[in-house]
Amino acid sequence: MPAPVFAYRSSVYSTTAATSYTCSPTYTPAAGALLVAFVVTTLGATPLDPTSVTGHGVTFTMLTLSARTLSTTHAVSVWIANSGASPSSTAVVASYGAVSQTGGAVIEFEVTMVDLTTLAGSVVQQPTNTGTATSGTVTLSAAAHANNRPMSFWLHLANEATTFRTNWTETAGADGNFNTPPTGAEGQFRSDAFETTASASWTTSSLWRGVALEIKGAPDALKFQPLAPQQAVMRASLW
Repeated sequence: MPAPVFAYRSSVYSTTAATSYTCSPTYTPAAGALLVAFVVTTLGATPLDPTSVTGHGVTFTMLTLSARTLSTTHAVSVWIANSGASPSSTAVVASYGAVSQTGGAVIEFEVTMVDLTTLAGSVVQQPTNTGTATSGTVTLSAAAHANNRPMSFWLHLANEATTFRTNWTETAGADGNFNTPPTGAEGQFRSDAFETTASASWTTSSLWRGVALEIKGAPDALKFQPLAPQQAVMRASLW
């Protein structure tokens, strides 16, 4: 079973009141890739989750998290999609119907070499945690397979960058912040191994929420590859 391959692709960090937020830059994902979007919404009270997240010609599905809000001003959600057979370069957009939010962030990743037999099965677990400190930790259960890999997303209520965990990867663009209301949002992953601890840190002690995901590696393609004609003849001659 090959391990997942992660790539940060696009994002938006906005303090503009709007009914939708659009990621940039645009790109065309690989066919049959897992698309993962971390969404942070801000509002003075009771921020909403998007009514839809779309992009690349597909509609994303929201994962069920153990909690969604942070303070009264922020909401956190994670959305996934199978890019399908013919994905487009259409940007990812988080939409809120006719209800304007005060701002938000969207961070999009493309993950290849993922078991997408079912979309729901591509994410094995999605624990969350929250607290108030200069760092946060989310604990994953042991991996369901040695070639599964973790990724994590972080929100903390301060206008400053997030520091990623040692041995994990944070790509430029996957970490952003703004001040109205104070927001720091970040995504990271570990591609060389699975570990049960996901963490991040920042400068100012502040309220935070983290989400960690276990991404399921793709089935071994060779195991299910049909025999070439000459192989089939050779095998038949042995019977």
